[in-house]
Amino acid sequence: MPFLEENHLAVVTTVGASGKAQSTVVSAAFYDGKMSFVSRARTMKVKNVRRNGRCGVTVIRPHDTRYVTIEGPAVAHGWDDTPAGELLSLLRGAYGAAGRETGADDFESRMREEQRNVVRITPERIYGSI
Repeated sequence: MPFLEENHLAVVTTVGASGKAQSTVVSAAFYDGKMSFVSRARTMKVKNVRRNGRCGVTVIRPHDTRYVTIEGPAVAHGWDDTPAGELLSLLRGAYGAAGRETGADDFESRMREEQRNVVRITPERIYGSI
């Protein structure tokens, strides 16, 4: 979908242990059939996805506030549970799809040091205003 290829500013919403919504701004992209974003392992969004396996991502086009929301089951892939080569491939793919730099010599060491995870959402419900 061209909208998701051209726009990466997004709001991620997860549900906390208390049942309350937790939302935050991220860069997100549609990559390899799933909506993806990268975050540090200790963030609430990653913790919530690991706990309940669901997530919503609303991608926004800032100049006219058009948007697409993708909701569905989500999986967080991190250094503790994903082979390093597979995780680095996911990190490069998610960052690259969102228009971010992945070719730096220190990419792997930064991702490992920052404990970056890739959260991937399988589209179950898609809606919006484009």
